[in-house]
Amino acid sequence: MQSTTQRRERFEQLIAAAERDIQHNPRRYTIKVALLALLGYAVIFGMLLVLIGLVGGLGWAALASTAFILFLFKTKLIFALLIMIYVLLRALWVRFQAPVGYRVKAKQYPAIFTELKSLSRKLKAPKVHQVILTPEYNAAIVQTPRLGVFGWYKNTLILGVELLLSQSPAQVRSVIAHELGHLSGKHSRFSGWIYRVRLSWDRIVNGLSQQNNFGTNLLRRFFNWYAPTFAAYSFALARANEYNADAVAAQLTSPEDIAHALINTHVVQGWVNEHYWQPFIRQADSIPQPPGSPYSQLLDFLQAATFDSHALQSKIDKAMAVKTGYYDTHPALKDRLAALKCPASPPERVSYSAAQAWFAGQLPDIMAHFDQQWRQQNESRWEERYHYMQEGRAKLAALQATPLAGMASEQLWQLAVLTEEFAPDQDCLALFERYKTQEPEQAKADFAIGRLLLAKQDAAGLDFIKQAMDKQEDLRLNGCDWLIYYYRELNDTAAVAYWQEQAERQYDINQAAQQERAFVANTDLLVSPGNHAEICQQIREQIHTLPGVKHAWLAEKPMRHYPEAKTYVLAFEKTLYSSEDALVKRLVAELEIEGLCFVVMKGGKSKVVAKQAIKEGVQLF
Repeated sequence: MQSTTQRRERFEQLIAAAERDIQHNPRRYTIKVALLALLGYAVIFGMLLVLIGLVGGLGWAALASTAFILFLFKTKLIFALLIMIYVLLRALWVRFQAPVGYRVKAKQYPAIFTELKSLSRKLKAPKVHQVILTPEYNAAIVQTPRLGVFGWYKNTLILGVELLLSQSPAQVRSVIAHELGHLSGKHSRFSGWIYRVRLSWDRIVNGLSQQNNFGTNLLRRFFNWYAPTFAAYSFALARANEYNADAVAAQLTSPEDIAHALINTHVVQGWVNEHYWQPFIRQADSIPQPPGSPYSQLLDFLQAATFDSHALQSKIDKAMAVKTGYYDTHPALKDRLAALKCPASPPERVSYSAAQAWFAGQLPDIMAHFDQQWRQQNESRWEERYHYMQEGRAKLAALQATPLAGMASEQLWQLAVLTEEFAPDQDCLALFERYKTQEPEQAKADFAIGRLLLAKQDAAGLDFIKQAMDKQEDLRLNGCDWLIYYYRELNDTAAVAYWQEQAERQYDINQAAQQERAFVANTDLLVSPGNHAEICQQIREQIHTLPGVKHAWLAEKPMRHYPEAKTYVLAFEKTLYSSEDALVKRLVAELEIEGLCFVVMKGGKSKVVAKQAIKEGVQLF
């Protein structure tokens, strides 16, 4: 099996090859992408045709021979083939959840449909069947196939209310034109088809992962190879499609409109989150109920907002420093603006938004809908946050009343942790450093100090993070994330690449550790539990009085990864009239030990494992 790094490198190599092909020989690239796209359909329908052909051939042969009919019924071959056809069709019939949101109807909101109809006519784009609003700062067209892999798409335009509230009609018009441009028959019929195929295979793979039958297992093996291969090779076309969609939007509106919309998406979205949503949510720390209506207040906030040009320019500079990579088909802002031949101009406050222009007097009703939806989804969490903060602050106050000089190490650790979370204006770094002087070998102290320093872009944090990773293996993945964050802020691509590879290696180790703890197989090695006296006594006390259990043994499954996290096998012999399933459930419920424990019964469903555990383990009673 390939490692995560190998899969990523293969993905990047395929993309690089595709980009060379599309640049030097576009026609050959187009043919290869088309053939690769058709391969998926060929495999699916090929399997169906072969099975149907076999059934038809066997049926014809049966009509010619009575003996053959008896053979088919005796061997049940015909039934097996029919079942295979059924499960394969069932695997293909992947249900796609339609997008949900506030339904915008043409009779109620004619202005937005006038815009949509005009753009669709100019682009010769497929019909948009419905328009819905969602809370996010986003816009997209989602194609939901009514017949699964067989297509018959329902097109839904999704518009985020935050985007509509913060951008002008011209800017949102350019955003919609961009989304329609992906599906435009006039500008890129082939690209639009590949765009839909990419989405379809991705959804089919997700759908197959949620099913478990013979047909899906056959398809899953193929699609685990095919889907990432097709996604990688068609990546270059998908990225080119983004540039084409920008060009379409520029032609139908103007380059400046689409450029301003792009800048707003990269900059204003974060600004609104920082200056409105974060302060609003922080009120849960001190107020038991949400104050007012968040979306109605957001509308007022945006109308009165004044932009800090220096802060916005800083955000633009940061967005412009991001390079186009292989993890998103959308090119970086710098490259998209360069293609449009537009500068990265700081955004200005929109005095008359698209939401005001297209929804007019009905806008308060829409805001009231999202206010109600927000309250339904968040009021209970708001109350939980409030009570959590009050309890945390009370614990912190009690610890702060204790003199530092006489504080035990664990109390000092709790003080540092609680100070960081519940009193962010106070210096928690000094407390973590004080704890480290008392417990120098504790990896959690090194890690806490390291991440606090790296968050301030202090290079001294690097050594602390690395020390923590060396001391405690389960901190390595998180440590890699912090090192990647630090070096990415410095634009040190070589260091980012190195620590990304280390993170992928650790991820593979974690996945392998999870896999070897997922079950106990008949061929697994079992041994007598190390330091067994304590764990055996602990388990004996918990289960020896359980009715139905006659004898019990304990063995250990040695772990290749994270061996300190023990995994045990508890085998038992039941009394005459006891139920295996009921006893297994009761034993699992009764066990409270540090580590993982599988429960099996002598002579039961896992009798081979139980026999091995009895042979190699320790008898409890």
